[in-house]
Amino acid sequence: MEEHAIRTDIFQYDKAFLAYKSCNNDHERLSRLNHTFLKQLQDLGLFYRQDQVTLVGDIGCGDGEATITYLNNIEFKGGLDIRAMDKLAQFAGTHQSSVKNATSEGEKGLANETFSKAKQSQVIPLKNYQVNFGDMLEVDVAHLLYTDEEIKESMNRFNLVYLSHSVYYARDQHKNGRYGVTNLLDSVATDLLADDGVAILFHAGLEFDTVTSISYYTRSLIQDIVPTEEECNRISATHIISNSSRELGLTYFEIPYKFELYFSKDCKKYADVFKDPSRYHELQNDPAALQDLYKIIFIAHRSPDDLYTDHSSRGLNNLVDKVLDCIKRNDSITLSASMQVILSRKASDEFKQKIETAVKQCQNKFGD
Repeated sequence: MEEHAIRTDIFQYDKAFLAYKSCNNDHERLSRLNHTFLKQLQDLGLFYRQDQVTLVGDIGCGDGEATITYLNNIEFKGGLDIRAMDKLAQFAGTHQSSVKNATSEGEKGLANETFSKAKQSQVIPLKNYQVNFGDMLEVDVAHLLYTDEEIKESMNRFNLVYLSHSVYYARDQHKNGRYGVTNLLDSVATDLLADDGVAILFHAGLEFDTVTSISYYTRSLIQDIVPTEEECNRISATHIISNSSRELGLTYFEIPYKFELYFSKDCKKYADVFKDPSRYHELQNDPAALQDLYKIIFIAHRSPDDLYTDHSSRGLNNLVDKVLDCIKRNDSITLSASMQVILSRKASDEFKQKIETAVKQCQNKFGD
């Protein structure tokens, strides 16, 4: 048997996601948007309190690198205290509180290592940090981001809360019986955010671009390649966030933006190889083509063998054709996403108006 350059019997999420992440400029675009927005908040005087540390929450922090980027080059006069959580042990460690309990670097997870280095280098004015391991569908996020003492004293302490591509994993029932996204957003607005706190969410939508529709169609999450309004409301993260915010009576804003997913210049010449898992060994000497394949597999979220044996329009043959058809002359596919902003239930009318002004300025700069 030929040694394949890629496992075909399973969906290798880690490798596929790494290929997708390393070959798109979503992080660059959303970082620019976030930085522009935070500068607006800085001009409002939100971070100028020298006697008060800015408390930042990150729900679904990953390795923590994005958090550092988001907070870089903003003047936090009183310094930063980051509370982060993730449901993957490789990022958050293997203990409920990896800072307090873990005894080795492996147990602490990658996010702890990232924040430790940031504190030492002071690339951001980080004074304290805590990384917790937990699932937002099993435990309320307040119990993962606050200490027990803080919960007893008072909540509503966070100035900033980030949810970057994490709400996708809350689209199920919470352990307490509520819909996961509704429970999550309610906790953020009711328990986490200070009166002048801001939650910033970054997610891709379903209705905006062809590739996202191809992904959901290939995974049998929508009936046709063009999603219906009902399907968008049910499974599109951006729709679910806006609908849940409206249902909860939260103050909510949205700033759409676009980003590019890049493929190699010779990607299309490998179309026949991509369609046949038995030929994947031919990609061993072409790392760029192998990365292209991983990106296609990531879009499908299915194993190559499963896709290959599916002879319907949701199978490998049609998937490869559809994705390659979307690639433009600059060897990229344009995708759409949104930055969504939620305020505390206790936000004043004056603060809401200031945030609305900041949002409109970002919409004018980044809107298409």
